[in-house]
Amino acid sequence: MKKILLLTVGIIFYFQAFSQSQNNYSYSVGIKAASFGDFPKLMNEVRSAESFTPSYLNGIVFKFNDNQISYRFIGSKYTNNDYSFKNVCQDCETVNGNFSDFTLKAGFERSLIYGVFQPFYGLDLGYRRIYFDGIANNVSNNALLYDVIVEKNGALIHPLIGVKVNLLKSKFTISAEAGLDILYSNDRETKTLNDGNRTTSIANFRRWGFNNLPLSMLSLQYNFGHQ
Repeated sequence: MKKILLLTVGIIFYFQAFSQSQNNYSYSVGIKAASFGDFPKLMNEVRSAESFTPSYLNGIVFKFNDNQISYRFIGSKYTNNDYSFKNVCQDCETVNGNFSDFTLKAGFERSLIYGVFQPFYGLDLGYRRIYFDGIANNVSNNALLYDVIVEKNGALIHPLIGVKVNLLKSKFTISAEAGLDILYSNDRETKTLNDGNRTTSIANFRRWGFNNLPLSMLSLQYNFGHQ
C-alpha cells in the first residue's frame, strides 16, 4: 500500500514538473525559423492556382507573457533577387526582378490550456511594405517591353491559430501557426517603356488582398524572467 501511495505521489510530482507553461516566464525571444504561404499579387499578376512560397530564418519574435495571454511583436524581411510572375495573362508578359517584403506586427496570442502542449489563437495588426524592381518581356518573342517599379504599402490584419510545445521545463518553446493576411494597401507602379523616348508613367491604386498562410510562422523561442 505504501509503495502504491509513493508511486502515485511520484507520478503527480512528475507531471507537475513537466506541465509548466511558457507563461511561467515573463518574456520570450525567438527566431522566425520558417514560413510557407501566399504573397500579395503585383500589378495584374495572373495565377492559375495558389502559389505558396517558403522562406527561412527571416524574422525575430518578442513576447511579454501574462497568465494565458502573450503580447507579441514580430518583425520579418524576405528578399528574392529572382522573383518572376506572369502579368495580364499567362501568354502576355513575364516580369522578372528583385523583390523585398518587410512586415512589422504587434498582437496577442491566447493559450487554451496550460501544459507542455498548448493550442492557441490570436490576432496581429501591422504594417507591410513590398518593393519590386524588374523588367517585363513579351512571352512569345522575349522582347523587352518596359522597366517597372512596384511599391506596395499597407495596413495588415492577421488572425491566427496554432500550437506550441514547451521543452526543458519550458525554457524553450517550439511554436507553429497558420493564419490569413488581410492587407489594405496603396500600390504605386512606375513604368518606363522600351521606346525611343523612354516614356515613364506612374499609376496609383488602393487594393484589398487576402493571402492564405498554411504555415505563417514556425518559431523557436527562449523563455526567461520568472513571474
